[in-house]
Amino acid sequence: DASCFGPSEFLARGVRASRRDFRLQTRRGTSLACSHFVPRQDIDAEPLQKFPVIVYLHGNSSNRLEAANIVSALLSRRIALFCFDAGGCGQSGGEYVSLGWHERDDLASVVEHLRRSPFCGPIGLWGRSMGAVTALLYVDEDPAVGAMCADSPFESLSRLAREMAEGGHVHLRCPSWMISLVLAIVRLRVQALAGFDLEKIRPREHAERSFIPAIFLHGEDDTFVAPQHSRDVYNAYAGDKEYFLVEGGHNTRRSDEVVEQVVGFFQRALRLDEMNLSVTPEALGLASSLASTTAAAAAAIAESGDGLLRMRIPPPP
Repeated sequence: DASCFGPSEFLARGVRASRRDFRLQTRRGTSLACSHFVPRQDIDAEPLQKFPVIVYLHGNSSNRLEAANIVSALLSRRIALFCFDAGGCGQSGGEYVSLGWHERDDLASVVEHLRRSPFCGPIGLWGRSMGAVTALLYVDEDPAVGAMCADSPFESLSRLAREMAEGGHVHLRCPSWMISLVLAIVRLRVQALAGFDLEKIRPREHAERSFIPAIFLHGEDDTFVAPQHSRDVYNAYAGDKEYFLVEGGHNTRRSDEVVEQVVGFFQRALRLDEMNLSVTPEALGLASSLASTTAAAAAAIAESGDGLLRMRIPPPP
């Protein structure tokens, strides 16, 4: 529950901030439970400004509350935070988790939503485990994203599955040929039920086509996803990059020192000291016009009664 974040109006190291909880409908029809943290602006005392936004992407079997330990570090530097429950997790809709495959499409919807706002500055992505994979599968198709933190990604899902089967994560040790057979059956079953191919989730291949600044982290005691996975993705990454082994395992909460290090990376990579983040009157006017058009369209649909049932809405381009 988002109420676990605390009050919706609060102070973050002396900076007044607020949180808005809402639901966002994605392109593929999934309803995402979202929370958007922003520094408050005093419109009577200072010019309106855009805020850089970090989108946090949580790991498998987790939810957006995972971002709680980075809220203050970001807001105190006047950087907004957007987090959401991935499809099939937390309070979001969806039946299956796809370990990055469908999640990248949901991320695209989130980024599209943020960019509609005249108060949205440069966007960065901060993902852990499945969230790091999601970011890696996405950024090669959206070079306008400013920077990325990938914490504990796997190199490929097929490699991880084989290592888990061979390395004692299952109770019954199997010969190599049997593991290959079981994985082939699992692959077909997942394709039939969840609509994605395990073999195609290969973050390293996307890293080879990605150029935005990136910082890679991995817990030195991680026995679930071996640090060599993220090291291999890092080695393949085409853009400016940094790599750090940190204390702890796969699900260890990152220390305040590590969080501050990552926030500092985003400040440098997004060039916040050099960027003009003023909101222009033209941008505000365009946003107001779009909002009015959307409201008018919604009113027309409402007046048509069951018009939505008869209307064929084309898919987004």
